[in-house]
Amino acid sequence: MSRRKFALFGLAATVLVVAVGLLISYYGHSKTQYAIFAKNRELFEAVREETEHLVGEQDDLQNIGDIFLFTNGGNAAIDQFHESVSSGLQGKIQQIVALSGDELSFLRYSKQDGKSFLRFVFDWERTDGGTYHIVYCESRDMVKKLYDGEPVGYVLDELGEGWYGIRIK
Repeated sequence: MSRRKFALFGLAATVLVVAVGLLISYYGHSKTQYAIFAKNRELFEAVREETEHLVGEQDDLQNIGDIFLFTNGGNAAIDQFHESVSSGLQGKIQQIVALSGDELSFLRYSKQDGKSFLRFVFDWERTDGGTYHIVYCESRDMVKKLYDGEPVGYVLDELGEGWYGIRIK
């Protein structure tokens, strides 16, 4: 009888150690994903401010629901910027591309219910783990509403005032 208890205890301890290891790995990976934001928040803020200024100046952009400000061409094509993106904003976006190790796949802007929604999409093709987004929106409820409408599972992490991290499952 004691052998059986010992075996069950050993099995339970092994399962517990593996579960704790997976949790630490999962949350540790998400922290490294958002490290680019934590270390370079001013750069992300500068991109947000310049984007909102750009959109506010141009009537043709104010009524567009969702625009790609930047698309990473990857190995096969050149990077593409929306025609309205200034060279200064292009430089800031290219800094984020470089700091992310070329993981920034897209930068999208939209206005939802009068609120700016800026989405930095990293590692779209999941070559270095999972796709994750760094998002700016004034409303957490708006972020949840938009991602709940997507056909993917996600985890929402708060990164700071108006900034959110989205880990796609």
